[in-house]
Amino acid sequence: MTSATEKSYVDPTLINPRAVRLIEAFKEALIRMRHEHGLTFEDLKATTDLLDKMHAATGLPLSALSMPMWSELFQGGQDGYTPSEGLSGPSYVPGAPAISNPGSLPMRPDEPGVPLIAFGRVLDGNGRPLAGAELDIYHAANDGNYAGIYDDGRPKYNLRGRQVTDADGRYEFTTITPAAYTDTNIAVIDEVKEAAAAVGRSLYRPAHIHYEIHHPDLPTPWRGEVYFSGDPVIPVDLVGPKLAHPSLQATAVLHDDPEEMTERGLQVPFNTAEFDFVLKTRTSPDSAVPKETAA
Repeated sequence: MTSATEKSYVDPTLINPRAVRLIEAFKEALIRMRHEHGLTFEDLKATTDLLDKMHAATGLPLSALSMPMWSELFQGGQDGYTPSEGLSGPSYVPGAPAISNPGSLPMRPDEPGVPLIAFGRVLDGNGRPLAGAELDIYHAANDGNYAGIYDDGRPKYNLRGRQVTDADGRYEFTTITPAAYTDTNIAVIDEVKEAAAAVGRSLYRPAHIHYEIHHPDLPTPWRGEVYFSGDPVIPVDLVGPKLAHPSLQATAVLHDDPEEMTERGLQVPFNTAEFDFVLKTRTSPDSAVPKETAA
């Protein structure tokens, strides 16, 4: 038996069996990649060097910078119905203020961008409304920055808010239309451009709105992103086109009629985007009932 004074001593109370198993499994996966895909030490070094440069340029933790590598593993393939593994994204900030329904996301008086009115319903897999569901909503500003991430002077909860669905499962909020964006700190690193191009990816993310949906009937909170159909960035999304499943794409419609603008209390053209969330609950079928046949 070893003692705390011996070089071979390891405090058994500090051993994490799960970490031991995962590290061994990770090494085995790398060995398979070496045999099947010719993985080399230089490949691994190039990856870690790239992450180090991105960290130095942005100050972001490596866990956030490695998102392109793990997003499809933990969040990819989500069809808008089946819950993902329940991970909040790196741009999530807890504690967003509650807004009315209908309401508006908090924004600066001179917030740049085309106004957007997003609305729809939250339904279960049988097509029944989920009343009282809480939507935690947030998205990037027109320049691609998320409030509360960088100390850039903008309000912490800019374009972030929580809204509760009504008795019919409806939600509606006004914001500005998101735009495709890139991280300007990362985009200036040549190795990042080359790495993205090598795998057929753009440096940009398509326009999207993040949602976290909480309701007692959901087996786990739903977390995902709603995109906009026809966005040319979707197929070359930096973090993976699988995230933009067709069932997670809304259609933005431009309204430039002066009467419509007046009715909405706006002085400029605006977009609308209707999107219904159909979510698996504890009593929902394994696959969603098509909307046209839903009760």
